[in-house]
Amino acid sequence: MRPKTTVKKADYPNISTPDLYELAHAAASKGNSREAMQMVEYLVRERRETPNLRLYSISILTNVHPSEGSARSVARLLAEMEDEGLQMNVQICHDVLQVLSVHMDYLMRMDILQYMRRQWLQLNTEGYHWVGAALFREGQLELGLDHLEEMRKDNVPIQSWLYDIAVYTMLETNEFDEALTIVKDRIAANDWIINRNLWSHMLDRAAAFFHYRSTVYVWNTQVVPGYLIPSSGTCLNVLTTAARKGDAALATSVFHVLGKRSTNFKQIHYDQLLTTYMSASPPDLHAAFTVLTIMASVKIPPSSVSTRPILAHLVRYPSDCSTAFDIITSLHESGREIPIAALNVLIEGYVETNQLEQALVAYKHMHLFERTAVDKHGKPIRRSRSYSTLDTFNILLRGAAKPIAQQAYDLAMFLVSEMLALGVRPDALVYDRLVVICVQDKKLDHAYRYFDEMEELGFMPRPRTAELLAKSLAENADSRCWDVLQRMQDRGVVVDERQRSVVQNIFSGAEQAKGGALLDMIE
Repeated sequence: MRPKTTVKKADYPNISTPDLYELAHAAASKGNSREAMQMVEYLVRERRETPNLRLYSISILTNVHPSEGSARSVARLLAEMEDEGLQMNVQICHDVLQVLSVHMDYLMRMDILQYMRRQWLQLNTEGYHWVGAALFREGQLELGLDHLEEMRKDNVPIQSWLYDIAVYTMLETNEFDEALTIVKDRIAANDWIINRNLWSHMLDRAAAFFHYRSTVYVWNTQVVPGYLIPSSGTCLNVLTTAARKGDAALATSVFHVLGKRSTNFKQIHYDQLLTTYMSASPPDLHAAFTVLTIMASVKIPPSSVSTRPILAHLVRYPSDCSTAFDIITSLHESGREIPIAALNVLIEGYVETNQLEQALVAYKHMHLFERTAVDKHGKPIRRSRSYSTLDTFNILLRGAAKPIAQQAYDLAMFLVSEMLALGVRPDALVYDRLVVICVQDKKLDHAYRYFDEMEELGFMPRPRTAELLAKSLAENADSRCWDVLQRMQDRGVVVDERQRSVVQNIFSGAEQAKGGALLDMIE
């Protein structure tokens, strides 16, 4: 919205010519192009002013208006000046530079600056700022930063609005390190008048792109003292940034800020906090498992997704599986509720590091960590479902399916009996792993029976499992290998000629071997 003028057209006759020039120039510099041009027209028609540098200065300056001005209009006016035999003075040069800070024209700006150098004309403080603004708005970031440095060397005070443009430009182009440097330079120069919107935008952008240095700087200097109140979405991004860097202090601070506004924490918040502890140096296993117990206490059951950072650590440091067991025991003894996900990730850590025996020990101790609910009379309430979950058995069966597992079939049958006793319904993955275990233990009839059961339940084994079963049957010249391939194809699985050819070759070789063995027996 244009600033309202206090000078009406009817008052022009009562104003002196020098004052009209001043008023017109002031109106033009504020972007009031129509008002300024009215005064220029009055000066030419009524005051008989001939073309001069002051009139052209006003006419050029009217082009600072974002929509009504243009660099092309400035070029036309400069050409008119040349035709009139008028040479640019320092005021005209600065007027052009001001317009070009709004309507970018790199070549024209360079021409003006070169002209000024040839004529020994010096940039004033405003001129420095207009050149800098143009460079940043054009996206010439390195030149813009060099220009700021030049201003400092020349002891030109840098105004806040140019710093703001520089920071906004850097943020929009994801140059977060440079934006942070500019902000620190401002503060070092005792320029503390940084707009709150700029701080907010800086935090939003930096956290959205997980730029740690900028995020933690704005958080500690603006959010912690209470100057800035970030949105919940920004807080979540800050939490993610802290998780990536392993900054537990920052993550805790985010929880504190969210807690003060009575935020209903969700799983994603706790997951990020847990990730933060596991990304710290060194990782804090105790804190991570504590987060899982907190989730259980607030009725947000952690999932397997929540525990991935813990698993990654246990796989990398297998000896920490025992440490994790001790931590869980300690938390249980202190009265905390141990969620099944905490025990599952412990078992998974043992399985993934080929410590299957320890995984079974952990499984057999699971019931010790179960918190038994009581009714109002203090009597134990029988659980409606098992403390162990389907995930628990799938993890253990994955371990049993490993080629290095000893007595895998016996272990699998034990786990199946446990599932039946606890009322845990198997899923497709359980059946799939049972097929694999039976095949590896040469119990093909059992493997085929589980394959049959899968189909009856509407499940389907993974393609590689079906191929493994078919090949194993073919190795024994068992014609059921063709039935496996056909039934998989009937269920929409692509069985190509290569797979059929491989099974055929195995089957033919097995038949020949069986026939040769029979002849040997006859002879």
